[in-house]
Order: sequence, then C-alpha cells, then structure tokens
Amino acid sequence: MSRLPQALAFIPSLLSVTAAQSSDDALWPQQSYKSSSIQTPFMNVTKMGQTEPGFLFLSPEDIIRGTGYPAIYSDDGQLVWQGANGNYSALQPQILNGEPVIAYWAGYVGDGFGFGHISILNSSYDEIHRVTIDCKEQNFHTVFEPMTFNSCIDIHESQITDNGNILVTAVNVTQADLSSIGGPKDGWIQDGLVYEIDIATNEILFRWSAHEHINQVPLSDVRAPLHGSGGSGVNSTYPFGYPHLNSIDKYGDNYLVSSRYMCSVFFIAPNGTVIWHLHGRTGGDFTLGLGTSFCYQHDVRFESQSPERVTLSMHNNDNTEFTGHTSLTTGLVLDVELQGSKEVTLVNRMWDAAEPVYAESQGSYQLLGNGHILQDHGATPKIEEYDENGTIVMRARFGYDNTMQTYRTYRYPWVGCPSTKPDVLACPGSKGGKTAVYVSWNGATDVQSWKVYSGSKVSKTALRNGFETTVIVDGISDGDSVVVEAVGGVGDGTRSEPVTAGQGC
Repeated sequence: MSRLPQALAFIPSLLSVTAAQSSDDALWPQQSYKSSSIQTPFMNVTKMGQTEPGFLFLSPEDIIRGTGYPAIYSDDGQLVWQGANGNYSALQPQILNGEPVIAYWAGYVGDGFGFGHISILNSSYDEIHRVTIDCKEQNFHTVFEPMTFNSCIDIHESQITDNGNILVTAVNVTQADLSSIGGPKDGWIQDGLVYEIDIATNEILFRWSAHEHINQVPLSDVRAPLHGSGGSGVNSTYPFGYPHLNSIDKYGDNYLVSSRYMCSVFFIAPNGTVIWHLHGRTGGDFTLGLGTSFCYQHDVRFESQSPERVTLSMHNNDNTEFTGHTSLTTGLVLDVELQGSKEVTLVNRMWDAAEPVYAESQGSYQLLGNGHILQDHGATPKIEEYDENGTIVMRARFGYDNTMQTYRTYRYPWVGCPSTKPDVLACPGSKGGKTAVYVSWNGATDVQSWKVYSGSKVSKTALRNGFETTVIVDGISDGDSVVVEAVGGVGDGTRSEPVTAGQGC
C-alpha cells in the first residue's frame, strides 16, 4: 500500500464518504514535493496478487479544489508524470506510426459535453499533433453562445485507428421534433456526431449524425427523462440530451458506437446505415439472455469479431444522475450472435464484492495480457485489476466519492524521456554539516539513481526513490553550486541546471 497520512489510518472505508461532508473534510490529501511545485492526489494502492506490467494513465479531476490534469502513476502509488492544470478527458496511451503516444481531450466543459481539441504527445511529453474541428465550417451551434470556440471536438473519445486517423465525438445543438416523446414539435436536442479525422492533415474523412439517422436511432430509445438531466428540449439553451455518444471504435470499415442515454450500441457502415443495434434493456435487434442487461455504459469495445458472432466488453455503470445509485456497476463481457438465434449471452461480469461500486457516470474497461482486466469507475475514484480467474488483485483509490473523478484509466507500458531537465533543491542543515538534496524529473520513468555534484566533485550517488528522491550529502554549504545527474535509462547523463545551496529552502 502506498503511503498515506496517519490521519487516514482510522478510516474503515473510503467508500462511505459522501458530499454531505464539509469541503475541508472532503478534501482528499495531496502529495507535495520540495523540488517541484506539483501537487498530486495520494494514490492509495492495495495489491492482493500479481498485476500486469505498465503504468496507470488517468486524468484526475478534483471537483472541490477545481484542479485537473493528465497524469501517469506507477503501481506503488507514486506519481510518474503530471501535465498542466486544466480541463482534460479521454486520456489514452496508444500507438501512432509505430511509436507510443498519449492522446487526450482538452478544452471547455459543459454539462456532460464540451468543446475542445485532441492533443497528441510523444514520449518526451511534447505535443506533436493537435486535432481540431472547425466549428463554423461544420455549422456548430452551442448552448454557450455568444461564446465561440476554436474547435468543437467533444470530451468523450480520442481513439487512434490502425491507419493513423483518429475517432472523436462532437455535440451540436439542433432543432428536432420531440412530440413523439411528449415534447414540443419545434424542440431542441444535443445531436451526437462521430468524426474520423486524418491526424497529419486534420482532414475530415467520415462524419455521422445520430439525428440525421433518427429513423434508425430513434428518440423512443432514449432513457433520459425529457424534463430531467440534459435539459427540457424547449429551447437551444436547454437541449434534450440525445443521444450522448461516449465511445467509438473502428473495425474494418465499420464503426462501433456507444450511446449512454440510449443504453445502446450501434454498428455503423461507412455510408452511415446502422448495420445492427443492441439495446441494453430491450435487446434492439437481438434477444437478451440472462444477466446481459446493461444501461448508461461506457468504453464499449470488441474483444473478438467474426461474421457470425462478436464479443463485446464494456464498463456497465447501470446508473446515472437521474436514476439514483441503486444498481451495481460492473465490467461486462457479452457474446452477440449476429445470425441465427440473434441471442446475447453473458460471458463475464466482474465487480469487487468486498467494495462494490455504484458509479453514476464515466469509467473504462481494458483487457490486459494474460486475461487480466483493468476497470476504472469514473465518477467513483476507484481502479480495480482482476486476474484471469476473475479474482481482484489490485485496488487503487485516489479520492473520496463525489469529490474526485477521472473519465477513464488505462494500464500501458511507457518509457518517458522528458525534454525538460531534472528539478533540484539543496537545503543545508543547521547542524552536522549535512545537506538534503531533493531531486525529481517529471515524466522520467527509468532513472536508476541520482549523482550529486558540488563544484567539480561527485558528492554522493543514491538510488532513485519514487517521484522525488532525497539525497543526504556531506560537505555542501550555503551558497555552494549543486548539480544532479540522472544515471541509467533513456535520460542517462542528463544534468539539472545548477542550483545554489540554501536558495529557496
């Protein structure tokens, strides 16, 4: 288990914390450092077995403090990298042109959707591509007018395809006839859009609108109340939340699209036609078998695909803000027969029986190597890993309920080589001639040790110990120049800028 302040030691269950607490009581403790201004939530990790290799990629958002950033953590709860503060979503480590990258959304957030761009970073954490959708060119109307935005990509997806394109969602406020569900004939909706974009050129290669295919994506399948969350649909300021698309993937030439508020998964042809529709409550084109019901789901992917059958995985919230937290949130794997019986059968359903979760939004499900599964619960700040037998082998907490969240979490191998230099602070002690040298290097993953120089001499070498290492050195006085050098890894030999001992302590 990672280090936590002693004040937390008596808490029997972090799951019991509610928003009824005062804001001070609800503040999850943060780790701070001497050599860096970074502050990050403690990642409270408990391991009960062997986990798969790789780091944890997430975008923690502290609702009370109003902070958020892209981040990487290691399995011992230590921070590896933290980006700048802002609004982030859909963070995902992936491969682009044979090289590992990080893709994430950044921009302006509304109520369940947003307007922004996708940043793609290389292993040095430098932005190498910025993917945008021109709002004017695509005739976007938003609930925030007269505000304007440079790009109208939504918060929900940043999936890179095998041929170097990227799949994103977008939300466009448009008029629609809501009389079939008890609303006005001249109502307003949040139309859900799918785009495939060439990363190198920003050219739009594919566009699909739910509203333009309303005969196959009908309003009657929406489970959000017309006068509840998502707006009344009476005007453009409060449009009806239809259909709230939250994940896209591409298989061959076709697109797998998840609609949260429709409790549905659609398989869409290149011409926009819906090939098949799986509804988590009614079945849609299929017959639901025992234990296969789902709703308000996230991160739907194919685990396998053939002309006869597909196997789907998802994070099944089964709750949302207007349903109450009454249904157990699980990881769900389903077999869907595309021919013959058209039956949906349960393959696997995973949850932590000792600490069950009832997540109202967000979340992810990732199939790892050796049959392991990583599951993140979004609005409930808890990450779980299960082994091939369905036994939980790791729990990780990074916040209290209703105060911290992350849209998704993925485990991925990563070698970070920051384009920055290590950060150092040297503080001579008042007695004994000892100096504490603090060193960190935001984003470095494989430094083995740190070598401290005072003047031209090596004062001491110490093994790296987490995000920040403290090296106790003899013979350094106030005013002396101190430099620290990384030993081992891709950044071997990289030196910090010189710092003056005693300055900033």
